[in-house]
Amino acid sequence: MSWIPPRLKTNRLELIALGGDDSVPFSHEIYNETLLPGLPSNWTIFLKGSDEAIGSIGYIRWERDAALGEIGFILKHTARKRGYMTEACHAVIHFGFCFMVLQIIEGRSLPNNQASIRLLEKIGMKKQGSVQTRLSLKGPLLDLDVYHIKGFCFA
Repeated sequence: MSWIPPRLKTNRLELIALGGDDSVPFSHEIYNETLLPGLPSNWTIFLKGSDEAIGSIGYIRWERDAALGEIGFILKHTARKRGYMTEACHAVIHFGFCFMVLQIIEGRSLPNNQASIRLLEKIGMKKQGSVQTRLSLKGPLLDLDVYHIKGFCFA
């Protein structure tokens, strides 16, 4: 069974897993492995009351044994500099700490991507170091700065 993450709502946004039917029960209980059999899908970001997607956010890596997840995101140029991604990140981070039982959430950025770095810092992440990796299987090796936040459920 493929797992679809629940709809998340913020003051201005709705984060919806497209293709989902919200049939997985969602409450303030910690999800167990039978309810979370795989890596959570990405959420598509919508402004409340709109059917036009403005971005995407989700966990792109989940190491259950280490209680670690990595968040990834992208936002349309026309929706930038309005705080939408900060709002979406807070919702997804809360979900990660409270329902996926993560203890550390990472984010990665190219060293020259100032907008991404500002966002990671704004949501409370601190730079931990750098890694050399590929963004795709056949892509070139790139240096990425690694940021993380340690947390707990703040229901």
